[in-house]
Amino acid sequence: MRIPVVRANSVMVCAAAVVGLGACAAGRLSSEPPPGVTLEGAWKLDHGISDDPQKIIDRVRAQLVRRTRNSAAPIDQNRGGRASGRRGTRGAQGDAGAEDRQTQDEGAGAQHGAAGPGGDPLRHSPLMHALLANISRGDFLTVRQTPAQIVLDYGTSVRRFTPGGHSVVSAEGGVADQTSGWKGKEYVVQIKPQMGPGVLERYGLSEDRKHLVVKLHFEGGESPKVDLTRIYDPTAEVAPRVLPTND
Repeated sequence: MRIPVVRANSVMVCAAAVVGLGACAAGRLSSEPPPGVTLEGAWKLDHGISDDPQKIIDRVRAQLVRRTRNSAAPIDQNRGGRASGRRGTRGAQGDAGAEDRQTQDEGAGAQHGAAGPGGDPLRHSPLMHALLANISRGDFLTVRQTPAQIVLDYGTSVRRFTPGGHSVVSAEGGVADQTSGWKGKEYVVQIKPQMGPGVLERYGLSEDRKHLVVKLHFEGGESPKVDLTRIYDPTAEVAPRVLPTND
């Protein structure tokens, strides 16, 4: 379910929509938050008012299928023209099976264009891998904040950031530059890999300070731009612990 407009006005922390990786994270990130701003606490994802990841996945899949079909159409037309010429020549020579073979080729080409190599166009999509990596961290998030460090503890993994710092982290297909810091009342994490889509993460409180709002933006390469908003409520529940790892 997407966030209703009325609710969004009170919950969202970014007034303008993210239109690019540099749109909301442009400029230098600060090592210090504004006075009185803290994200610290134990939070649990509220699925009812957060974006539905499955709807986003379905939309991206449809976009990639259309793109594949459109790019394959000129190739199929050229192939069909050449094959028609061959059928005419072979028909004069009495090759009765040529037309049947061409029909099979066209059917296979249509299936390939609709689903892409391997069936699902998302199977080898770096964007989808990045999106699923974020979603798979689970529903719980504990934020610990000190002047020297921001810790995002998901129970199953832990991420640590130095405000205003830069580091090189592992990424699909190589490594990525990672910067993080404060921009206004939000903590921003920007990841720019050598290959594949970049990720912009924004963490902030809602206007009523009752929710943690996490806005994720994926962009780069040949993949469509994707935005995902996740809204967390305060919780007294304990996050499950399954061999925590650092990522």
